[in-house]
Amino acid sequence: NMNLGCTESDSDDKEQSPNNIGSVLESDVDDIEESLTSMCSDVRSMKVSDIADEIRKEGGTYAQDDSSSSESDAITDAKARRKAEKKRKKAERRAQREGRGDPTAGQKQCTLCAKSVNLLIRCQHDKSGEWAMVCGKCWNGVSGGVVDGDDS
Repeated sequence: NMNLGCTESDSDDKEQSPNNIGSVLESDVDDIEESLTSMCSDVRSMKVSDIADEIRKEGGTYAQDDSSSSESDAITDAKARRKAEKKRKKAERRAQREGRGDPTAGQKQCTLCAKSVNLLIRCQHDKSGEWAMVCGKCWNGVSGGVVDGDDS
């Protein structure tokens, strides 16, 4: 008992001949083709804006509205600011490396005279025993010119 390709109205307990099965399958194919054709014509007749409205109604995110375009502008502006800041810092580093940068960069203040210098010497200059960072001029006065700080 083979019941291949039969519709419910055709399904009874009779044997199907091979010729009859082919005609039933062919009619099913014709029905499917007809329904697909009508669906395609419906889609072709719809406008793009109608499709976008349908997507919005369903909660889709395919359409871009005004608020998202302003958000993208804000993101673009933020990216441009970060990029400009990065370029500025890179130019400063290059200038410093080439000797054209800020002459006071990397300088520290002397503990005694508060002058900014590139080279400081760490020493103990008073009885408290605390370490201080002093410039070369102050170091000569504090140590008396002796490297180990011993007067004798």
